[in-house]
Amino acid sequence: MAPSSAEHPVFPLSTVVFPGGVLPMRIFEPRYLDMVSHCMREASSFVICAAQAVEDGGFAAPRAMGTEVRIIDFDRLDDGALGITVQGQARVALDNARCAADGLWWARMRSQIEADDAPCPIEFTQLKQIAAALIDQTGLPYPEAERRYESAAWLSARLTELLPFDAATKHELLAMDDPAERLQRIRPMIEIENTGRRAE
Repeated sequence: MAPSSAEHPVFPLSTVVFPGGVLPMRIFEPRYLDMVSHCMREASSFVICAAQAVEDGGFAAPRAMGTEVRIIDFDRLDDGALGITVQGQARVALDNARCAADGLWWARMRSQIEADDAPCPIEFTQLKQIAAALIDQTGLPYPEAERRYESAAWLSARLTELLPFDAATKHELLAMDDPAERLQRIRPMIEIENTGRRAE
């Protein structure tokens, strides 16, 4: 069945991206090469969401919440694969997800109302330092002038994207509406992870 005009292609991954976030991607599977060609030809968007396994061993399925993204850059990589960079536009809920014959997922999307941003509370100073280190390590294109560490929404989004949480945890954090609540959820998980590393 051909996709309806109300449907968007969906790319389930082990990570998430928030509005304003950037994500470099390596594209090599035919279904996703076709998806990228479609999006570039039509100047349209697709959805990135955290993946969940399916019982029958089929293609990884999308979770209920994702982010509409647009392609902002592309290039041919040294190994011949297509490299693209996408930027998050809006958080969306996914309805009526279906897997087409080629394995590409499609779904209808509903935009979510974003909570008001707020200054980052002082008790999260360590999280600002961690986010800065992660951005520097990954080399992601966040110019210094655009790094809003004092914004609870911006900081919680970058930490969710960059920290090595599993897909289910990243989805849970993406689905939270309150950025300060998201930071409260992230902080103990970082402390637990650091404690585990010291014990090894």
